[in-house]
Amino acid sequence: METECCKICGNDQQNKLHQIKEMQLGLRNVFTYLECYKCGCMQLLEIPLDLGKYYPNDGYYSFNRGLDLRAKADKLRTIKGSYLIYGKNKLLGNLLSIGYKTPDYYSWIRNAGVQYQDALLDVGTGNGSLLLDLFKIGFTNLTGIDPFIDKDLKYGVVNIYKKSIFETEGQFDYIMLHHAFEHMDEPLKVLHKLFKILKKEKYLLIRTPVMGGYGWKKYGLNWMDLDAPRHIYIHTLKSMQLLAEQAGFELRKTIFDGNYISLIGSDQYAKDIALPDPNSYMVNKVASGYSKKDIESFKRINLQNDKDGESDQASFYLFKP
Repeated sequence: METECCKICGNDQQNKLHQIKEMQLGLRNVFTYLECYKCGCMQLLEIPLDLGKYYPNDGYYSFNRGLDLRAKADKLRTIKGSYLIYGKNKLLGNLLSIGYKTPDYYSWIRNAGVQYQDALLDVGTGNGSLLLDLFKIGFTNLTGIDPFIDKDLKYGVVNIYKKSIFETEGQFDYIMLHHAFEHMDEPLKVLHKLFKILKKEKYLLIRTPVMGGYGWKKYGLNWMDLDAPRHIYIHTLKSMQLLAEQAGFELRKTIFDGNYISLIGSDQYAKDIALPDPNSYMVNKVASGYSKKDIESFKRINLQNDKDGESDQASFYLFKP
C-alpha cells in the first residue's frame, strides 16, 4: 500500500505513521513521525516553524553543561592524555592514570587518529564544554558551531559561533557531531557540506541514536531517544550506511555507546513522567522511586546492549578518501 514517502531512501510502500509526545521539556505536544518500512529511518513529517522554542537556552541540557575555564592547558592532564590517547610518556602517564576514569572523548580522538595540532570542528557544540575539555589536555585549534545559542562565544583559543553548518567555511582535520545529526533536516545535504569542509583522508564522527535497538523494542513510542520534535531523523544502521555512501564517505567503524539514562527516561515516559516533572529521576532521585538496585540494573542492561549491538546510540566513523 502506498504511503508517505521516506526522505532517505524514497520508499513509499508500507511505511507507518506514529504520534509521538514531546517529553523532555514536559510540553506533551504531539508530533507525527514516519517509520520507513525499507530503511527503517524514523522521521518527523512536519518541522515546527518555531523549532527554536524547543531549545531554550536556560533549559536545554547542552547549553547548561559545566564549563572548566582555563587560561592554558593543564600540564599533568596533557601528559596523562598523551599516554592514554597516543601511548606516550609511559612512565609518568601510567602513574597519573592509576584509578582514573578515562573520559569518553579520549576514545573519540584516538579512534580517528587525531593529533594535537589538528583543526577540530564540533557541530552542535552547545556551550562548548567538550572543546574546553579538549583544550585542557593540549588541543589548541578548536572551533564550535551551534545555531541555537544566543550569541558567539570565545574562551581563549576556543571559538564558538552561532551559525549553521551551511554558514561554515574552511577546512578541518576532524569534524564531530555529538548527538547533533538527528536534529538536522536534509541529512544528505548536511553530509555533502561536511564532506566539502573535511580534509582528505580524515574522519567525520557522528554520534547519534539508532532505531531498532533495545529501547525501541521495549518502550516503543515512549523511547526517550525519539525526542520529538528536536530529533528530526532517527537513523538505522542501514540508513546511515546509505547516506554515507551517497555523500562519498566510507563508513569505517561503528561503535555502540548507549547511555543508561536513556533507559531510565524511557521507563519514566512509559509512566507519563516527563523529564522535568517533580518525580523525575533527573529532578529528584528519591521522589522518582528508583532504588540503587534499579539503577544498577539499567546500567548492566546498557553495557550488555553495547556488547550485543543492541544499544540505542552509536558512534559512526566516516572516512573521506
